[in-house]
Amino acid sequence: MASITVPDPLPSPTEDAKSLWKAFDGMGKDDNAIKELLCHRTSAQISQIARAYEELYKEKLMDRLNQEFSSFLQLHSKPAIMQWTMNPAERDAKWAYKATKEKKGERGALMIIEIACGSSPDHLMAVRKAYSTLYSRSLEEEIAFTSAFKEPLREFLVQLVTSYRYNGDNADESSAQSEAAILYNGIQANHLLQDQVMRMISLRSKSQVKATIRHYEKEYGKTFEEEIAACTSPFSDLMKVVVRCLVSPEKHFAEVIRASMEGLGTDEEALTRGVISRAEIDMELIKEEYKRRYKTTLTHDVIEDTSGLYKDILLALIGPEKEP
Repeated sequence: MASITVPDPLPSPTEDAKSLWKAFDGMGKDDNAIKELLCHRTSAQISQIARAYEELYKEKLMDRLNQEFSSFLQLHSKPAIMQWTMNPAERDAKWAYKATKEKKGERGALMIIEIACGSSPDHLMAVRKAYSTLYSRSLEEEIAFTSAFKEPLREFLVQLVTSYRYNGDNADESSAQSEAAILYNGIQANHLLQDQVMRMISLRSKSQVKATIRHYEKEYGKTFEEEIAACTSPFSDLMKVVVRCLVSPEKHFAEVIRASMEGLGTDEEALTRGVISRAEIDMELIKEEYKRRYKTTLTHDVIEDTSGLYKDILLALIGPEKEP
């Protein structure tokens, strides 16, 4: 469930493009007007606005935003507004590229997993196409030859990004039962990235993986997360994220967003990515999960941890909290 609210009636792309030009023009830009317009439009609507803007003013909207948000004081609001305005597939492709350059391989692997397993099959395909256009090589090629990941994790990540999963609700219960046993054996042996487990998790549909986890918990009397927490495999944390992103991504992203605001300071990069990547997908579910798990609202924590235009951008994308 998306959290983006759009005005009704909705202005035409040309009208919005003119409004943005007006907000850019003059002695100083109108930050609030820019935020209110762009953060209350869907990615498809922003794409139409960007085309209209370029036709009217012979410059790209992204170039103008980059120029306008150049102040050091807008260190966090600039990437937030730029990333939200960007085409979602291109945005994820750029995040994936950054993930392959991460010195801490696990952080990069988590970003790849979020993109591959938290997306629809069509979106993942669009990300791969955008990656090839941007970097003149495929995403799977990048992962396969980067030094950021080692085997067998590298092979697993390649399988995840190249999978085009069935996107329906059907599941084969017999296969789910037998594959629950395969998963159980892998966990008990602390060997999560054996061929059978990797093939099952990387190729099966989300509904099939969900059925497998259901059979696992019925047959073995413990939740998958309890079992994976006790597993001593070096890949147990990553496998937990893979399964969460496939079965209940709201749980994973609620945790990611919370972690970005815990302790001293804020991890603005993780917070921005968490909010922007899910605003059009399942932010309403994330807010519900966040409230259930942490006994507070996401809105409250964002207000406490951020400030200024950056805070306003995040709050606009998160949307209002539901009344109890």
